[in-house]
Amino acid sequence: MRLEIGSSHRHYSLNADLLAEGRAEITVVVCTPDGVIRGELTGELDTRDLSEVGRLIASAPIASAPIASAPIASAPIASAPIAPAVETTSPARSPASVEVTRHGQAWTPEAITYLEEHYRAGKGPDRLAEELGRSEKSIRWKLYGLQLAPYPGDLVPDPRPAAEPEAPKAYTVEAKRQLHPNAYKPWEPEDEQRLAKRCAQGASLAALAQEFGRNEGAIASRLLKIQAEGPAADDAWEYGG
Repeated sequence: MRLEIGSSHRHYSLNADLLAEGRAEITVVVCTPDGVIRGELTGELDTRDLSEVGRLIASAPIASAPIASAPIASAPIASAPIAPAVETTSPARSPASVEVTRHGQAWTPEAITYLEEHYRAGKGPDRLAEELGRSEKSIRWKLYGLQLAPYPGDLVPDPRPAAEPEAPKAYTVEAKRQLHPNAYKPWEPEDEQRLAKRCAQGASLAALAQEFGRNEGAIASRLLKIQAEGPAADDAWEYGG
């Protein structure tokens, strides 16, 4: 979905792309009429929260300066590890009863059920990674997505140390496209098909970003949306998928 509105002073565009598991990636860009970017916002939301967030933004009071009452965490932080519960109602499946997947392959309902049952039965991510043929990082992200384990904050790079505030630098859409020629451009069906094919061939996120003229975050989001298979699709979970 793409929406655009403008006035004599500002031009606003909003892109919304559906991702996996009921989430959506939202990108909002604010430009002057001559294309100078004055603001940019990108993030993910549960699709069930979109209407409420829209109403929240529309009802926000206008202030001459930002007022911060409390810092907002960039990612959910668990106050304590969530211990896996012991399954007592039925025995967990044996490794032979589920088809072992490979790195980058899409999750099947059978593999997800196996992961849930054996994690609840007490197996750790390292053991599950070995049995399911995936990386431990992939297992931990999937457990978090299933709300069975805390947010894997140790897999995300630490934020940069706080710096003195600087005046925002003016940059244009065209300037960003000098680095990523297809930045902010909608995806065409044939581009998605070619992306899925190249991912299945084993191309990395960095290689796909270079080939398709977009940043790695945009490539990762699109891989998750089209449910591509390959190492790059598995690595896309590191971007919060």
